[in-house]
Amino acid sequence: MKHEIISIDKLLPLELVFPTHLKNLEDMIDNDGFMLKAIIIDRKTGTVLDGSHRYVYLKKRGYKEAPVYLVDYNDENIRVGTVLSHRFMIDGDCDINKEDCLNHALTGDLFPPRTTRHFFTFRKSDIYMPLDKLKKGDPADVSHLIANVDMSEEIEHNKKYISEINSEVEIVIQYLEEVIQTKKYLLKQIEHMNMVRDVAFFPGKFHPPHIGHVQTILNILPKYRKVIIGVSEDIPSDKTVTNPDAIILALKSFFITFDNVEVYKINGVLTNKNSVHGLPDFDVLLSGNEEVLSWANKFNIKSKHIPRSDGTLFSGTEIRKELE
Repeated sequence: MKHEIISIDKLLPLELVFPTHLKNLEDMIDNDGFMLKAIIIDRKTGTVLDGSHRYVYLKKRGYKEAPVYLVDYNDENIRVGTVLSHRFMIDGDCDINKEDCLNHALTGDLFPPRTTRHFFTFRKSDIYMPLDKLKKGDPADVSHLIANVDMSEEIEHNKKYISEINSEVEIVIQYLEEVIQTKKYLLKQIEHMNMVRDVAFFPGKFHPPHIGHVQTILNILPKYRKVIIGVSEDIPSDKTVTNPDAIILALKSFFITFDNVEVYKINGVLTNKNSVHGLPDFDVLLSGNEEVLSWANKFNIKSKHIPRSDGTLFSGTEIRKELE
């Protein structure tokens, strides 16, 4: 947001200022030789919404101009409250409203120092406005703009303001924690979606197909766009309880309602192959067989270890024993 230089006579004070704070601000600006921040005012009425002490400083020093941000006070995105935590209040009473503020400014019935907290949709960036760039006249009497309070009252008010800041920081920390959790969730979603784009190849003898195979395939299905079940022909003749064609038929029957499952017959022994030639196209090979994973690694095939199932109903070895 760009600041403008306008006549200081167009500005209307809203609040009185603290005497000690004003003195400290005078010393700082005089020493720097520039205005660090612009005063924020209502475009229509000139009401000073932020920067009361800077306004009084310029008036006292006799400056005819002031650097300002002009805002539309009717904009619903500009809000007012009496404590910093009102920044986060969507519904409820903030003890003050914009109409009150305009009435006090237009009638000259100024609020006590720092009564209002105005919240804007932009950052109050530094402007570094040199004082010698502003038109200047004779110093003015600003005693009617300074509150009659002693330093102890200012100290107590500053302590209260610091307490408000601490409360606001706690709210910001909670918000950041929420945002960080959302970020982690989205990263997980991206990771999942990246995985979903892959086609997985899950080879094995499946001799015979059992509940462990089914459970494993059902677990990996959500992570991939498609799972190709590769049924190998290398079944030892002395331990045959079924054959590859029957295995393929059984698996196809079970997964008939799954559009992202394909059952494929592997000709020959997978680990004896010298390339992936003749295999279906896939992105990652899944297996719990170390020999198969070693074969994949040999040909730089992306692979992932899938734990093998155990138990009578989850192990082909145990099932074959029972059938034999």
